[in-house]
Amino acid sequence: MERVMDVMEKLAEGIEEQRSISPDMILGNIGMLLECNDEYHYGKEEDILLPFLEEIGKNEIKESIQSYIAKYRENGKLLATIVDSVDDHSSGDMDATIRIMENIREFVRNVRPLYLNEDEEIFKPLKKDLTKEEMDRLAEKFQDFDYDWDGPTLNNYQKLVREMELKASYTVW
Repeated sequence: MERVMDVMEKLAEGIEEQRSISPDMILGNIGMLLECNDEYHYGKEEDILLPFLEEIGKNEIKESIQSYIAKYRENGKLLATIVDSVDDHSSGDMDATIRIMENIREFVRNVRPLYLNEDEEIFKPLKKDLTKEEMDRLAEKFQDFDYDWDGPTLNNYQKLVREMELKASYTVW
C-alpha cells in the first residue's frame, strides 16, 4: 500500500505541474486501494477479526480496532470526490483537476500514518491480550479467508502496483 500511496503522490505532483494525467491512471489507483484495502485488508478485520474478538469477549480491543478502522473509512469521501471529478477533469475542467490533486494529497496525508501505525494499533494489542490458542484460531480464520478470497493474489497485486508505478513514471517524470 505504501507503493500505491507513492504513485498517488506522483499523480498529484503531475497534476500540479500541469502534466496530462489519464483518468484511467487515477481510477486504477483508486480501484487498487478499494479492492486491496477495503475488500481484502479491512474486510479481514471487519469480517473476521472483530466478530472473533466479540466471540471471545475481548470487547475493549474490538472497540479500539473499530475506532482505528473508522479513521481510515472517514477518508473514503475523499476517494469518492476524486472519482466524481474524473469526468470533468478529462473534459479539461481545471477546478475538477485541482479538486483531484487536493483530495489525493489529503487522502495520502491522512491515510499513510494509519498504515504505518497499524502494527502498533492492531497487532501489538492482539499479541498482548490474546492467548496463544486464540491467536492460532484467529490465524486459521485468516488463512481460510485467504483461501476463499476471489480477488487478486499478493503476487498479482505486486504486479499491478509495479505496472502503476511504471505508468506513473511515464506520465509524471
